[in-house]
Amino acid sequence: MAFNLPCMRAPKKAGEKLPPWRVALMRSRTHYLGVIYAPDEKAAEAAAIVEFKIADEQRRRLIVRSDD
Repeated sequence: MAFNLPCMRAPKKAGEKLPPWRVALMRSRTHYLGVIYAPDEKAAEAAAIVEFKIADEQRRRLIVRSDD
């Protein structure tokens, strides 16, 4: 299954900056995975699933928050 997600690419122009989103996985302690640049939370979650190879059973533990 291939995803074509433009949110995983760097912005093309300086005016098109995408906001950063923190991605973590809840375990006994929260495990920080990294930062994703995406236009909204849903796109950030989809990009994180692909980039960090999150399995189906772990997706309910995925945390995506804006990194202001």
